[in-house]
Order: sequence, then C-alpha cells, then structure tokens
Amino acid sequence: MQRSVMATADGRSSTQQLRLLCLDGGGVRGLSSLMVLKMLMEMIDPDNPPKPCDYFDMIGGTSTGGLIAIMLGRLQMSVQECIDEYTTLFSSIFTKKKHRVGWGGKLQGRFDHEALEAGIKRIVGEKLNDENALFKDNSSNGGCKTFVCATSATTSETVIMSSYYSMRRLNDIRNVARIWEVGRATSAATSFFDSIQIKGSTYLDGGTGANNPINKLWAEADDAFRQGPDWRLEDNLLCMVSIGTGQPLLKKFGDSILGTDILDALVDITTNTETTANDFQQAHAQIFEQGIAYRFNVEQGLENVALEDATSAGKIEEVTRRYLSIEKSNAPLRRCVSRLKASEGMSICI
Repeated sequence: MQRSVMATADGRSSTQQLRLLCLDGGGVRGLSSLMVLKMLMEMIDPDNPPKPCDYFDMIGGTSTGGLIAIMLGRLQMSVQECIDEYTTLFSSIFTKKKHRVGWGGKLQGRFDHEALEAGIKRIVGEKLNDENALFKDNSSNGGCKTFVCATSATTSETVIMSSYYSMRRLNDIRNVARIWEVGRATSAATSFFDSIQIKGSTYLDGGTGANNPINKLWAEADDAFRQGPDWRLEDNLLCMVSIGTGQPLLKKFGDSILGTDILDALVDITTNTETTANDFQQAHAQIFEQGIAYRFNVEQGLENVALEDATSAGKIEEVTRRYLSIEKSNAPLRRCVSRLKASEGMSICI
C-alpha cells in the first residue's frame, strides 16, 4: 500500500495524510460494523468500492473486530468478501459444547475453539494459499498495517499483536505467530472460547481490556508513523474512523454454569466500550470538531441481540440499514467520506 502525502508549493512533503480505522469487539454484531464500513466504501466509489486496505494506512481491532481487521488488513479482503466469510464463520462456530466441564473439572469455553481455528485456517488458506501463514507482513511496502488486541493470562494486561515491526515490542512473537493463532488470541472471549498459547504465553480475548481499541490505535499510529521528535499525529491525520457494534443490553445465556462473575465481566466490557469512546472524544475534542475523527455506532435496535446469536443476521442488517439512512447518521457519513477523499487529485505517493 502507498501512503500519500500533501505537497507544499515548492514540492516538499508537509503531512502524511494518514487514514486510520478502529473496530470494536461485539460478537456477531460485528456484522453491523461491516455494513457501516461497506456504506463508506460505496459512498467513495459506488461502482467500484475500494478495499479498506487500499484506503487506510492502519486498521486495528479487538475480539471479533480483531478478526475483521485481520481479514480486511492482513488478508486484503473487500468488505463484501469479509461480510460473506464473517457470516459463514459465525454460523458454524456458535454451537454449544455438550460439556462445559472437561477432564479434571476444568471449565471450558461454551463454544468449540477448534471450529473457530478451522474456519480461520480455511479463510487464510484460500486467500494466501497457506493456512499457516504468519501474521507478520513481509510484503515490500509493508501493506496496510494491521494489529489486534489480546489479553495476557499472566498479567491481565492488553497485548498488541501486529503485522508490522514496533520498537516497543520484542519481535519474537511476531516472527512465529500464525494468522489463525492471532485470530484465536483476540477472540478467546471470557467463557466463549478456550484460551490459546503462543510461544509459551497464554492469551485471552482482548475485549477484557480494550474492547474499543481506539486508544491503542492512536498509540500504535503515533509510534509507527512518527518522523522525528516534533512530529505530532494530529498534524498528520487526514481521517480517523471508529466503528462500534451497536449498544447492547446484555442478558443471561441460560447456562447455569456461567457464573455471575463472568456475567459481570461481560457487562463491564460493553459499558467500558462506550466510556472509552466518550473519554477519547473528550480528550481529542479538536479532531472531532474539525471533522477529522468520526465514531459510528448503532444506538438503538441491537440491545437484545446476544453476542453469540448467529441467527440474528437479518435483524442486524435491518437495524443497521435504518441507522445508515437517517440524517443523524447519514450526514456524518457524508462528511467522513469527503474527508477520506480529501487528498485525491492532489497527492504524491512515497
């Protein structure tokens, strides 16, 4: 992927004009995020919608948002390809395990992690002809920088797994982590899927610490694109897009073995997602006021869609289509598209 920079009158490059995309976690409701993104790409070019990897310099996500980030960024899928694979994947994996308690009384995830692994491997194999391809991107231009959030089972801290090199992280995991392992790590949600080990370390779903990874995206972009001590991300940002999965109303899953501590944790995750969005917007108010940063999230209609309800695709689509059509949402979408296209026709590539 080529990054564009704005050129000054004398031909010198001034700003990098970066475009960033952030994707929340939210189980099957990630379909809503994809529909919002599809709308943006179609508004850019209705006849030939661009792939997000060709429009965004960095894509980051958590949990199912992490899976979407992998498909759009590392696997360079179109949004429609991602929607097709996403719906197929989740209709196949969200089937209850027969036994929640395994050998030795160990509590297992409610859903089959092997089905998730198989689904991700199939997608990777079809796109890259190698189901065990590394998440590390060895392409000459580095491609669209992609990262996901996971949680260390040892420290309970959020861990970034990226396709690109970072001076803030040892390179050992990046050198060995396969795409399907990274996908498993970011989506090993509390009580849903079993944890995974990569290079001796155990990882859980990133949603427990960064279900809305907007702060992680800001920090990653600031590091990855920095060009000197006086460089500031806000001066080099063309557009930043954050997409949620709808504001849910969590409900019990009808599984008596699912303890109240887990339910409380899931409630905290979804509550913190919007708190994070609001706090970020307050801390970076200027880029929102200037029409540089945007947050899109269905406000009503998805409250009763459970994280694992793979039969609700029709409802998610219907509610999201309504959200996209009303002026309160559509006007910011139009402004966002104008911003995303702002550098077209007056950029040089480096």
